[in-house]
Amino acid sequence: MVHDPNPAPAIVGNGTSLSAIIQAIDSARMLRPAVSLALATLVGVEGSSYRQPGARLLIDIERRVLAGAISGGCLEGDVAARAAEVCASNKPVLLRYDLREDLETIWGFGAGCDGIAHILLEPLQTDRWLRDAHASMMRRSGARLTTVTMASEESELLGKHEIVDALSPEGEAALTSMDINTTQPFTLTHVVDNDSHLVMFEPLDAPVALHLIGAGKSAEAFAAIAVVMGWQVTVVDHRESMLRDLQLPPSAKRLVRRAAEGLSDLPLDARTTVALLTHIFEIDAAWLQSLLPHSVAYVGVLGSRNRASRLVAQLATDGMSISAEMQKRLFAPIGLDLGGESPESIALAGVAEMEAVLHARPGGFLRSRQSPIHTRTPVPVIVEEGITVTIDECAIPQDRSS
Repeated sequence: MVHDPNPAPAIVGNGTSLSAIIQAIDSARMLRPAVSLALATLVGVEGSSYRQPGARLLIDIERRVLAGAISGGCLEGDVAARAAEVCASNKPVLLRYDLREDLETIWGFGAGCDGIAHILLEPLQTDRWLRDAHASMMRRSGARLTTVTMASEESELLGKHEIVDALSPEGEAALTSMDINTTQPFTLTHVVDNDSHLVMFEPLDAPVALHLIGAGKSAEAFAAIAVVMGWQVTVVDHRESMLRDLQLPPSAKRLVRRAAEGLSDLPLDARTTVALLTHIFEIDAAWLQSLLPHSVAYVGVLGSRNRASRLVAQLATDGMSISAEMQKRLFAPIGLDLGGESPESIALAGVAEMEAVLHARPGGFLRSRQSPIHTRTPVPVIVEEGITVTIDECAIPQDRSS
């Protein structure tokens, strides 16, 4: 039985997601249907950048910024100023900003961002491709959105979008052999009939699904943080009255359920995290036994280290064998060592730990990190005629600047 007095809207998300972009499109077309829209997408980064490829910005012909972000705030105004021209010409353009130099020209001061940003600015005549991409994302299908980010002057391909379930077997094998991180947006150069064009492949990762087991103040705190991050939050408890009394964000769902019934109707995949917050040993043990065998990314348990050991021992007593994979996904006690003790501080530590696990990071201080902050992948060139692979060190030519 589900008790959900505040059902989630069909589309939910944070300020930079496909969900938020689509929400803003719907709002703009309802309030100002005659005003043309444009979409800017960060398609390439050289050096340091506040945002990474795949970041989007929705603007209108009157220079209004409606949703999203493609930088730390330094590029949005200039890109918005170019929206009128793009909407009028009805043709996409590829912009190049050298953040080490161009900010002096744009704003009158240099910001020293030490990077180059390549941005595709396109008129948004149709948003069908965005909605299809969002639908595929929400199905958790593992598909990719492809966007042609550069094409020859004679080509009409710039800004073309498609959704693909997978590359060709040869292409996937080539990426694997080169150890390309396909969990991040990456760019391929396709050469067909002696004509080359760049294509950005963007994983359509579903929102993180956070299942909070136990209705209480801890669940309220976890939900408040996770919803802001665009996660899909469900609070689960067998006590309907306690669920009903929770103060949750409107998009968070409530589910009346016991451990024996499981959560097969909710996501239980590599982008799923679980927090056991009931404070009741027997209930936590039952849910741990139910959920730990699933291939979720993270299962955290609120409580002391001693209590966590007792829970694991109880599972063994009940005949459950804890594999190495299960141990890897179990985090008990829950959270990074941030030091706070309030429900909000514990929730912050827990969500931060989940985020670190999802990104395969240790969760330490960035000032202590010796390697680059952002994950970088080499840019492969896949030549479709013959399927040969090389590395292109200059995937986005410099002479395409505006």
